[in-house]
This record gives sequence, structure tokens and C-alpha cells, in this order.
Amino acid sequence: MESEIVYSVIGIVIFIVIIVMTLRSDVVEIVQSKEEKRADIINGYKKELLEALEPLRDDTEARVAKKSEMLKKFSNELSLNIFFDKDELREIVLELSKVD
Repeated sequence: MESEIVYSVIGIVIFIVIIVMTLRSDVVEIVQSKEEKRADIINGYKKELLEALEPLRDDTEARVAKKSEMLKKFSNELSLNIFFDKDELREIVLELSKVD
């Protein structure tokens, strides 16, 4: 009986410590707007496209083929993204196609 009380008290103390630590945490959650998320996604795709095209700087045909392949991949990924509708998808792919 006495050990049950000791374990109960230890459990309650641990529970209180967890609650206090949770409430005192200084973690600030950064909430991005839809436009910021959209810009981050587009910038990520631009960076990925530029990195993929960099080794093909001298070979125009291979560069065009790789760019087309990457744009198709991006279009497919973006079509699954809830942030973009079909019109925005076209605008984004058009914007990405202008990247050299």
C-alpha cells in the first residue's frame, strides 16, 4: 500500500513537471501566409532546376531535354499540391520555363 502511494506521488510530480515544461517552452511557431508558402515552393523548384541544368551548360539539346523533363516532374508534383489551382499551376510552370 505504501509503495503505491509513493509511485502515485512520483507520477503526479512527473506529470506536473511535464506540464510546466510544456507551458514555459519558448518555441515560437512561425506561421507562413499562403503567398509565402507559394513563394518558398516556387523558389525551391527554381533552385532545383538551376542545379540540374548547371552541368549541361554547353549542351543545348541535353539542356532542353532535361528542362522539359524537370518541368513535367514539377507540374505533376504541383498538381497534387493543395495550394495551387490549375491556373496558378500554368503560371508557375510558365515562370519556371523562363529560368535559364
